[in-house]
Amino acid sequence: MFATARTPFEMHFLALLLCLVIVVASCRLVGIAFRAIKLPVVIGEILVGIALGPSLLGQISPRLQSYLFSASDVPIFKIVAELGLVLFMFVVGMEVDLDVIRKSGRRAVIVSLTSIALPFALGFGLLGHFLYQDHKCVAVEATATAAASNCSSPEVTTKIAVRTAAITKATAAHADAPKAIRGQTTPFSPFALFIGVSMSITAFPVLARILAERNMFRIPLGLLLIACAAIDDIMAFTLLALSTAVAGNEGASSVIFILLKLAAFVVVLFTVVRPLLERFVVKPYRANGNRLGAEQLSILLVGLLLCSYMTSQIGVHDLIGAFLFGVVVPRRDAANMFHAIADRLEGVSVLLLLPVFFVIAGQGVNLQGLTTHDILPALAIIVVAITGKFVGGTTAARLTGVPRRQSLAVGTLMNTRGLAELVILGVGKDLGVIDDKLYTLLVIMALVTTGMAGPLLKLLYPDRWLNRDIAEADRKRQSSATDRVALIVGSPADARPLAEAAAAYGGGRATGSVTLVRFTDQGAGLAGFADDLGEMKALRETIERAGLTCQVVSRASKDRRADIISEVERIAPGAVILGPSDIDLTDALRHVGPDVIMVSEDINEMSAVHVHSSGSNSDQAAVEMGVRMALHAHVPLVIDGGVSGRAARQMRSLGVDRSEPGPSELPVITVGSTANSTVIVRPGERDRVPLTEALEGWSTPQAPIILNTH
Repeated sequence: MFATARTPFEMHFLALLLCLVIVVASCRLVGIAFRAIKLPVVIGEILVGIALGPSLLGQISPRLQSYLFSASDVPIFKIVAELGLVLFMFVVGMEVDLDVIRKSGRRAVIVSLTSIALPFALGFGLLGHFLYQDHKCVAVEATATAAASNCSSPEVTTKIAVRTAAITKATAAHADAPKAIRGQTTPFSPFALFIGVSMSITAFPVLARILAERNMFRIPLGLLLIACAAIDDIMAFTLLALSTAVAGNEGASSVIFILLKLAAFVVVLFTVVRPLLERFVVKPYRANGNRLGAEQLSILLVGLLLCSYMTSQIGVHDLIGAFLFGVVVPRRDAANMFHAIADRLEGVSVLLLLPVFFVIAGQGVNLQGLTTHDILPALAIIVVAITGKFVGGTTAARLTGVPRRQSLAVGTLMNTRGLAELVILGVGKDLGVIDDKLYTLLVIMALVTTGMAGPLLKLLYPDRWLNRDIAEADRKRQSSATDRVALIVGSPADARPLAEAAAAYGGGRATGSVTLVRFTDQGAGLAGFADDLGEMKALRETIERAGLTCQVVSRASKDRRADIISEVERIAPGAVILGPSDIDLTDALRHVGPDVIMVSEDINEMSAVHVHSSGSNSDQAAVEMGVRMALHAHVPLVIDGGVSGRAARQMRSLGVDRSEPGPSELPVITVGSTANSTVIVRPGERDRVPLTEALEGWSTPQAPIILNTH
C-alpha cells in the first residue's frame, strides 16, 4: 500500500533471500536425484552451482543471472558461504578421530603419506611448470594502493571490461559500486603449491559415505581407509596453511615465522584448549545423560569462531582454525557426542549455508570460455590427479601387506575429492593464485575424480570379492577358525585320501572345519543312499580324529555341477579338495575364490613334503599347502627352487627350521601345480595373505620342521 525506498542493505538482504530459496530448493531436488542413481550428492550440488553461473544461466538469460548474482551482491553471498564453510570444516575436523589414527599404526601412515607425496610432487614439479605460463596472470580486486595492472591476458581484459561496466552502471544508479579489477602476476611458488595441494586432497565425507554404502566398515580395509583419509585431511590442510602463508608473504623468513606461530597455536590447542573442552563440554555432556546442552554447544561455537579468527590473524586461512578446533575436540568416553554436534550444525551449514558456497564456486566456472586449446591441459590435470593418488595409494597399500584387490580399492577411494577440493580451489582463487580458466579446469577434475570413484571401485573390487571378505571378517570375529575346507565327494569309497588332505589343510587349528559335500543322482535309490551314509561316516571320523569339526551335506541332485558350485559359494571355504573324477570343476570353483586341491593317492604316511617353487601365484598356493601338510604331519618340508627371504622368515616363525632331511624309507609327497604332483594345487581367484597370517593360531609343532631349499 505504501511504497518505501529500500536501503542498499535491504536490497542485498532481499537478493540473499531469493538466492537461498533458489539454491536450497535446487540442491535438495538434485540431491534426491543423485542418491537415486547412486552418485555422491556433492556432485549434483556442484553442478547446481555451475548451472546458476555463467556456464548455463548466464548463456540462457544473462539479465536474470546478473540480477540474481550481481557484482555488488556476490561479496555478501561470499560472507554467508564462508560462514557455512567454517561450520563445515569444524565438522570435518571432528570426523578426524586421532585414536583411530593411533590404532591404525604404520600402515595407515605410510599409505596416506605416499598418496599425498606422489600427487603433490607431480602437481608441484610437473603440472605446475606445464600450466604456469598460460595461467600466471590473474584478475584480482584492486586496492587503493595498487590499482594498476602489471600483466594482461584475454581473460583479465574481459573481466576488467565487465567490472568497469558494472561500476559505471552502479554509479549512475547511485548504488554501491563493486571494486575495480586489475591484472596481477602470480609468483611460481604459491601457484605450484596450490596445484600440488589440489592434486593431493581426499574428501573424508565422500569416502566415508562410499564405505558405508558398500558395508566396507565390516572389514579391516574400511578402518584403514578412514584412518588414511583422516591423515590425508590433516596433511592436506597443513599444506594449505603453508600455501596461504607463501601466497600472502614475499620473504621466506615471514613464511617460517607464520608457520612457527601456527605450530605454537596447535600446541596451545592440545595442551590448554583440549583439557578445558574436556572439563566444560565433555564432562557436562556425560553428566547430562549423553545429551548436548545449549551451554556446551555455545562453548564449542565460541571456540570455533575464535580459532578461525586466530588462524586468520596468524596469516593462514580461517578455515584452518575451524578444522584444527574440530580435531582437538575430545570425544573419548562421550558416546554419540560427535553425532549430536553434527546434527545441530549440519542442518544450518550443509542445508542452508553451504549451498550458497556452491553458487559462489559456480560463478567462477565458465565452461563457455574453454576452447580446444584447453583440452590438453584438462586431460593433463585429470591424468596427473588420478595417477598420483591411484599409484601412490595402491603401491603403498600393496607394499604394507594389503591384498592386491583391496590395495586397488585404496588407490581408487583416495581419489575422492568432492567438496574439500572446492574449498582448496576457492582459497586459491580468492588469494589471486589461480585464474578463472584454471579454476574451471580444476573443478572439472574434481567432478571427474569424485564421480568415477564409486563405479571404478565396483569394477576393481566387485561385490563378490567384497562379500567374501566380509564373510571372512565376520567368521574371524566370531571365532579363530579361518581354515574352512569343502571336500567334494564323488565316490565315498575312494575319498579317504581327500579326507587326509582336508585334515592336513586345517589340522593345525583346533577350530578348523570341513564340510563334506556329496550330491548323488536322483535314480540311485534308498539302498545307494544308505551305503553312502556309511562311507561318509568313516570319512567324517577320519577328519574329526585330526581335531576338526565336520559337517555333511548330502542329497540327491538334478544338476550336480551347479549344486556343488552353489554350495561352495555358501560355505566360502579357503580351499576345496576334490578327486581326479571332478577335475572338470576346477576352473568354476577357482572363480568362486578358494584354492582347488586335487589328491591322487594316499598321503597318510610320508617322510617329507616336497614342493617346487618359482615364486609364481600358483607356486605360492602350493607352498602354503606344503607348509600345512608338513606342520600337520611333523615331517620335513623340502622346497626345490626359489623361495624369498620373506617367505623363509615367515615359515621359520611358524616353527620351520633350516636343515637337511635325513634318509627315510617312507614316501615323499610332492605338492605343486603340475599334473605329476601327488597333491595338485590350483590357486583361487583371491588375494593371498602372508603365511604367518594364513596360519595364525596354529598349534606349535612338537618337533622342528625342516626347511631345505635347493
